[in-house]
Amino acid sequence: MAGKSTIALAGLMLGAFAIGTDFTGVLLLVPQIESDFSADITTTQWVLNIYALTFAMFMVSGGRLGDLRGHRRMMLLGFVVFIGASFGCYLAPSITWLIIARALQGVGAALIWPCLIAKGSLAISGDRALGLGLVLAGVTTGNVIGPLISGVVVSFEDWRIFFLINTVIGLISLISAALLLDREHPHDVDESIDYGGIVLFSGSVLCLMLALDQGTSWGWAAPPTLALFGASAFLLLLFPFWETKARDPLVPLGMLRRREFVIALCANGFCVPAIFIAFLYLPQYMTKTLYWTTLQASYGMTPLMVLLAIGSVLCGALYKDFGPRRMLLAGYLLLLLGCLVIIFMDVSWRYEIVLPALFLLGLGGTLSVTSSGTAAVSAVDEAQSGLAGGLSFMLHLTSGAIGVAAATAVMYVTSAARLAKELTAAGINLSAADQRVINGSDPQTPEVEKILSTLGSEQSSQVATILTDAFAHGLKTSFWVAVVPLAIGLILIATLDESKLHGQ
Repeated sequence: MAGKSTIALAGLMLGAFAIGTDFTGVLLLVPQIESDFSADITTTQWVLNIYALTFAMFMVSGGRLGDLRGHRRMMLLGFVVFIGASFGCYLAPSITWLIIARALQGVGAALIWPCLIAKGSLAISGDRALGLGLVLAGVTTGNVIGPLISGVVVSFEDWRIFFLINTVIGLISLISAALLLDREHPHDVDESIDYGGIVLFSGSVLCLMLALDQGTSWGWAAPPTLALFGASAFLLLLFPFWETKARDPLVPLGMLRRREFVIALCANGFCVPAIFIAFLYLPQYMTKTLYWTTLQASYGMTPLMVLLAIGSVLCGALYKDFGPRRMLLAGYLLLLLGCLVIIFMDVSWRYEIVLPALFLLGLGGTLSVTSSGTAAVSAVDEAQSGLAGGLSFMLHLTSGAIGVAAATAVMYVTSAARLAKELTAAGINLSAADQRVINGSDPQTPEVEKILSTLGSEQSSQVATILTDAFAHGLKTSFWVAVVPLAIGLILIATLDESKLHGQ
């Protein structure tokens, strides 16, 4: 690898590290944010989901702007937005402020990420997979370090410090990108951004996620819930009609006529719910069921994170030898097996039983994400590499956000039913309103402690045990949400024609 390429890749990997640190690190902050703002899991999930949604929705614009105006320029702009939003998270006086700041972080990351992908795939002449694998290694290394930072931060009982650290990492990445990356000449400046398409698609996804979120409290057949589902379907149906009329559509129809590109897009999307659900709920399983500290939970998640980090480089190196189809099939099968281990494990089992699932999900995830991302970029012309990277990871994050929203709805409903059943069996009388408050929550949050304080010490202890059991039951059931897209993905991947992918 030439010296200039090495320097450029170092800058790209550092930028990817900043994105990776932010994404997974926040996952372990959720319980303390939940306690600090007295919010339940259906609200705090938006700290993750709104970031994923804005990241996904603006990523195609980031890729297109990078292709038109220069990837370096858009990356620097993205870091400015990301840094400002990170500091906004640090200052957040309420959960609403935090969610809005996280949304802006997603916008900044959306400008950064497709440009990283495009430049990484072209950094090493004749070897797209290795260049992309190294960039992904940067982001997954951040995925490993992020939870460790969170664990240390939470041990000081101030989750805000994480976002201050995030701001500093973003500043270092901004300076590095400015100094290490070469400027490019803009491409076709006559193209435009399909903001209408962005509004329609993101609106559809947002309505769906809101319906899944609020349906647990409003009722699934309630008029507002049905209205949100209807609005989601309407906007999604309107989207392709808009795209046929748009001057430069968000999703160019010509690219969607490339069968292998569509399969690669689906492969990059259908694997993600399993990974996202594991990221969000397994640390909570460790803190709420195994009674670990957040720092201990960050160590507990390390096998998954390390495999994702190391695997990105290995998969990039093995891509040419084994081909995307075999690597994707292996990755999907491992992810499916990891989900089934969690679904059928006994809640009384300890970390030793969760550990194999972490290994399976980590190895399966890295095989799937790296191979599908490379296949998507390899299925289009070089001039469309930024757009292809943006579309691929747009579906990747959108699928993950929808998967988390759906899994949270399943978890909440099934854990609520289990909670009510076990309370009745124990002869403990709690109102439906109190059960909604405590369901899925940490027993140490002020609202839960207030409700438990109305009971005697013996019943209070029983409720805490029942609450833990109900959460574990709901968590296990939620992984069925990941099994369905994995099964569909396996069928699609089996039909992939590798001869139609170039630059491997």
